[in-house]
Amino acid sequence: MEELDKNIDNIILKHLLKEATEDEQNYLLKWVKSDAKNLKYFFNMKEIWNASQNNSENFKTDNSWIELNKLLAKSKKLEMPDQKKRIWKSFIKYAALIIVLAGLSVFAFKYGNRIFKSETLLTYTEIKTPFGQKKEVILPDGTDIWINSGTTFKYASNFGETNREVFLQGEAYFNVAHDKTKTFIVHAENITIKVLGTSFNVKCYPELKTVETTVITGTVSLENNNAVNGKDVVILNKKEKATYLKDEQKMYISKNKTKEDLKQKFDPIEVKKLALSEEETNYILSWKDQVLSFNNETFEEIALKLQRWFNVKIIIKDEKLKNYRYKGKFDNVKSIFQVLEVIKLATPIIYDYNEKNKEIIIKEKK
Repeated sequence: MEELDKNIDNIILKHLLKEATEDEQNYLLKWVKSDAKNLKYFFNMKEIWNASQNNSENFKTDNSWIELNKLLAKSKKLEMPDQKKRIWKSFIKYAALIIVLAGLSVFAFKYGNRIFKSETLLTYTEIKTPFGQKKEVILPDGTDIWINSGTTFKYASNFGETNREVFLQGEAYFNVAHDKTKTFIVHAENITIKVLGTSFNVKCYPELKTVETTVITGTVSLENNNAVNGKDVVILNKKEKATYLKDEQKMYISKNKTKEDLKQKFDPIEVKKLALSEEETNYILSWKDQVLSFNNETFEEIALKLQRWFNVKIIIKDEKLKNYRYKGKFDNVKSIFQVLEVIKLATPIIYDYNEKNKEIIIKEKK
C-alpha cells in the first residue's frame, strides 16, 4: 500500500477533483465514518465546492483571484525539468483550489444565508456505478448505503436540513441512521419508501418488470404512487418483502415460492405478514458481500444480473433456454466463464465470446 499524505484537507481536495487514489479514497471513507464531526466537516467542504462549480462567478473575490493569477504567471516563466514541472503544476492546481475555497469560506460566512438557503441554488449529488462495480456511500446524516452495479443514486444539496429524500434507479442496500424528526424517503420509480431508521434492500432496475423492497431490520412504509383509488400503502416488517408489478401498477407481499407457485407468473394475494426465510434473505443481500447468487431464477433473469456484474452483453438465442431455472452461489467469482461452465453442467448450452464487443452469444446445444 502506498504511503498516504495524512493531511485530510489534501485528500478531500483530491477527492473533489476526482484524482484521489484507491488508498486515499479508502482512508477518507474510514476517516469520515470514524467521527460525526469528520462527517460534518467533509460535507461542509463538499457543499462549498459544489456551490463554486455552479456559481463560480459569484465567488471570485478580488484578492483570491489576484493571488491565483500571480501563481499562474510565475509558473509560466519558470524553466524546470519535466518531473519538477509536473510537481509544480500539481502544486499550482491545489494551491488554486485552496485559494478559491478560502475565498468561498469568507463569502459563505458573509452571505451564507442568501447562498445556501436559496432554493434556486439547489443542486444534486449524483452517483453512478458502472457495470462491474459497486460502491459504498455515507450520507450527511450518517446513513450507510451500498450501491450495486448499473445503478444511479442521487440526493439534494439540502439533504438532512429539512428532509432526507433520495432517488434510486437500480439496486441499493440502506442502513438508515435514526432520526425521529425527519423521515428517510426513497423514490424508486413509482414506489415511495418511508422509514425513520432501519435497514432494507431496494431493487428497481428499469429493464425489470418489478420493484422489490426487502426489509432486514425495523419497519418501512411503501406507497404505490399509481394506485387508482387513493394511496395503496403496504407496511413491511423485518424479513418481509413487497413486489410492485410495473405493468399492473399493483403491489403484493411476496411469499416463499413452492413448486406450485412457480407455475404461475404471479398469484395476486391479499396483503399479509409473510416472513422470508433466513436463506432467502441471505440470497437477496449476497451481492453486497461480493457473492453472486441465484435463488430459483430464470436464465433470462440471470443473464441480466451477469451483464451488470461482469460488464458484458449477453444474447440468448433460444427462447427455451430463457425459462431454465437455477439456484446457487459463487463467492468472489472473477470470471463470467466460471459461471457459464457450471451452468453448462446442468443445461445443454454452448456460447461464443466476442472480445471486441464484449458480447456473449448463448445457444442450445443440439
